[in-house]
Amino acid sequence: MNELITTIPFYTMLTEEEKIFLSQNCSIVDFDSREALFKQGSFAANIYFVVEGYCKLTYQLGNKKKIVYIARKGEIIGKDYILMEHYPYSTHSLIDSKLMVFPKNLFKKICEMNTSFYLKISNKLEFKMRETMDWLINLSFKNVEGAMAMFILKFCNKNYKGIYLSRAEIAEVIGYSRESIIHTLTKFENEKLIKTKGKDIIIKDLDKLEEIIKYG
Repeated sequence: MNELITTIPFYTMLTEEEKIFLSQNCSIVDFDSREALFKQGSFAANIYFVVEGYCKLTYQLGNKKKIVYIARKGEIIGKDYILMEHYPYSTHSLIDSKLMVFPKNLFKKICEMNTSFYLKISNKLEFKMRETMDWLINLSFKNVEGAMAMFILKFCNKNYKGIYLSRAEIAEVIGYSRESIIHTLTKFENEKLIKTKGKDIIIKDLDKLEEIIKYG
């Protein structure tokens, strides 16, 4: 636990008392692949830090679902709802994952005691949020091929190794139907832009995919 807790962003900015307080009040939890951390609308009780694996954050409106973010190792899930009573989205592990879990009120107390730590964490998450919003806005203007190429370049690389999203989950990321995803991936593979193996997608022609994003 002591080694894992030091990987929290800006951990060195905490006082010794705060470090002890944090370590005594958090736990390490293993989640199976596709297991729910929490559901949209449920009581917001915890903050999560991804130690290993990936987690998808999904927003649902009626029958429509949208994956709005994929958190990976080193990222915090839940700092954005620290003042909310209920979770604004659902979160599931995408593969077997290990997370550090903090009671929300504990994390809030540390942020109140250490404003420098709070500001650093907030700025980091604000940057991630702006980056994600820019990507999603750009994605919304793309046709299915442009959107699929954007997805591949963002998630099918060493930064997201072993993520293996299903075709339905890819559809929930880019906003097109599962059938359109399958058709587009087949087209890309026939044109030798990618190679698929199960859920794995391997980039074969980066330049062509970037061109599709530019004009798609």
